[in-house]
Amino acid sequence: MYQKQQRVETEGGETLSQQIDLLVIGGGPAGYAGAIRARHLGKSVVVVEKSSVGGTCLNRGCIPTKALLESAHFYGSLASAKTHGVSLEIQDLDYSQVVKNKDQVVERLVDGLKFLLDKKEIRVIKGEARFLSSTEVQVGDEIFKPDNILVATGTVPFELPNLAIDGERVVDSDQLLDRDSLPKSLVIVGGGVIGCEFATVFASYGVQVTIVELMPQILPPEDAEISQTLTREFKKRKIKVLTGAKVERLRHESDHVVVEVDQKGRTLELETELVLVSVGRKAVLPKGFPAEVDARGYVVVDGKYRSSVPHIYAAGDIIGGMQLAHLAFEEGWSAVNNMAGEPARNEWFVPSCVYTTPEIASVGLTEEKAKEQYGEVLTAKYSLKGNGRAVIAGQDSGFVKFVASTDGVVRGVHIIGPQATELISGATVALEQGLTLQEWAEVVYPHPTVSESIKEAVLSGLGIGLHSL
Repeated sequence: MYQKQQRVETEGGETLSQQIDLLVIGGGPAGYAGAIRARHLGKSVVVVEKSSVGGTCLNRGCIPTKALLESAHFYGSLASAKTHGVSLEIQDLDYSQVVKNKDQVVERLVDGLKFLLDKKEIRVIKGEARFLSSTEVQVGDEIFKPDNILVATGTVPFELPNLAIDGERVVDSDQLLDRDSLPKSLVIVGGGVIGCEFATVFASYGVQVTIVELMPQILPPEDAEISQTLTREFKKRKIKVLTGAKVERLRHESDHVVVEVDQKGRTLELETELVLVSVGRKAVLPKGFPAEVDARGYVVVDGKYRSSVPHIYAAGDIIGGMQLAHLAFEEGWSAVNNMAGEPARNEWFVPSCVYTTPEIASVGLTEEKAKEQYGEVLTAKYSLKGNGRAVIAGQDSGFVKFVASTDGVVRGVHIIGPQATELISGATVALEQGLTLQEWAEVVYPHPTVSESIKEAVLSGLGIGLHSL
């Protein structure tokens, strides 16, 4: 699939120089989506990945964490067996088998992705890319002179100066994924998505979990009512939540760590076996990257995902913003469309999902953000305590919330409860279509399902609730 190959002399000896249509640096969601799109358009493509295809999402993020959560949900569901007439006695928990299952899931999906890329005639090179100039990139003993370059190198966990990660008592999310034993106690520094999901996993197995969050609420980007509800549910599960709290320092003892926390002027000392530092992620750039980056290290791109060097594009987590795999897919796809002069978008209604118990999903604006943008807004909320399917499942501690502008156009949908991460897709389509509450009210939902709570919320917003006051 290469247009041209030639041998050239370099300081290290003879090197193979190749001219191709597209070089993709990073084999995660943005990278491999862009590579596949380029093959659709008949382009020759090489993907450079220093670790394993699939990037953070498949290897160290979305997939392995959800595999752990699935096992945790199963284990937690055993507690309700008596409700269904089943008597169980749990003899033992082999957490190493939980981790082994997670690894097998990841391995299977990575192998599937490798097979897919091979069948699409996309060459994948394991190695690190280094820019020799804005037009030449070296990988091992090969030099590439591509017509276009897509940089999709993603991010890695961020480390705080006063919370040195040692991989033993203090770990990041990557390291926690690979631990094959459960700690007795865990302090999670950072109450974002990663922190809250790990809290769900470990609390399910009886680990004493404390979340320390600097902001006034956990899951800061979410609607305030969603965060308040999750905090309440966490407390029911004996997960301690400290908001408005800052970790000042760590003190290592022989068999534990003492975390010194300042919460609104009050000093707390938390003794714990393990500390997870989950305070965000930082950008990772290829060596010698020649284009402009912002103060945080993210690649600066225009509306076409083009960097300050015209033939170098960037997509995915490396450009900042919402760091979500499904958004990275779209960005990588659009970047390649822009290279080829094909129609492309750069704005979407992007759903956000949190796989806690209960699940959380949202799309569009929170109530606070909608007020900033539209002034007066309409809100409607329907409690799952009135939803038959949620009551049957014993998972009725949640709600569906709508936020609309005064003309009735829906601006945001927020769900906390069972199947929330599946239900949000329909809401995303509705926001893409610009539906009003009145138009949405014409949609028929099946009964009994959790999904019908969406229509109940719509009807409530119109003042004509069927199963609400």
